[in-house]
Amino acid sequence: MKISGILFALLLFVSMSVSVQAVEKGHKKILGVWEYSAPEARQPYDKGILTLKEVDKKLAGELSVQGQALPIPQIDFMKDVLSLGFDVENTPITLKLKLTDGQLKGSAETPDGPVTVTAVPAKKETK
Repeated sequence: MKISGILFALLLFVSMSVSVQAVEKGHKKILGVWEYSAPEARQPYDKGILTLKEVDKKLAGELSVQGQALPIPQIDFMKDVLSLGFDVENTPITLKLKLTDGQLKGSAETPDGPVTVTAVPAKKETK
């Protein structure tokens, strides 16, 4: 009876360790600089840069619109879905993007209704 309890505890520990590592590694595939476009959004928010990075082993990010950085205080990435929550001109915005074929596609919930958003990895400048 003790052996089965020990085996169960060991199995539980191993499975939890694997789950934590999978979650920590999951967001690494979206780290970097993304160029986004939202044709239905009003200017200047119709295009810009989304920067995703890792800070203290957690996902962090910011939006850059015409050179001005907007922090993203709420950010999560699970099952290839990136969820962002931030404010634009004191208005809360919720953005959900799904990673598909190397692109992030989805929509933002705004007071004016949903806005379609697409992001592609930024092209690296060659020297």
